[in-house]
Amino acid sequence: MDLAINEFDDLAIDGGELSFVTNAEAIGQHLRIRLSTWLGETPYDQSAGVPYVQVIFDPNTTDLARRFILQQQILAVPGVTGVELLDVDADKQTRVLSISGRASSINGPIDFAVQVTP
Repeated sequence: MDLAINEFDDLAIDGGELSFVTNAEAIGQHLRIRLSTWLGETPYDQSAGVPYVQVIFDPNTTDLARRFILQQQILAVPGVTGVELLDVDADKQTRVLSISGRASSINGPIDFAVQVTP
C-alpha cells in the first residue's frame, strides 16, 4: 500500500483523509513517478532517475537507444514483468517528450502515459 499521488503530483486527499493505492494501481503510480524523475534530481540518491539531460535529449542519441533506456527504467519498477508496448514521441516545436505504453505486471496490465518537458 502506497500513498496516492494526484494528477498534480501532490498527495491525494479524499474527504480530509489521505488516499492510498494498492496492487496494479500502486505499480502504475511507481512507474509514472520513475519516468518523471530526472537523473540527479533527488538529493537522497543522485543515481536515481532517467538520464534525460545526459542522454535522452541529446540530439546524437538514436531513437533505439532512447527506447532501450526507457524500457530498462520501466522494467526496474518493482512488480513490472515486461513491456508490451512503448511509444516515445518527441515534439521538436514544443520540446515535449511523450512516453506512453503498456507494461505487464504481477497484478495485470498497466497503461501509462508521461510527458516530460526540458
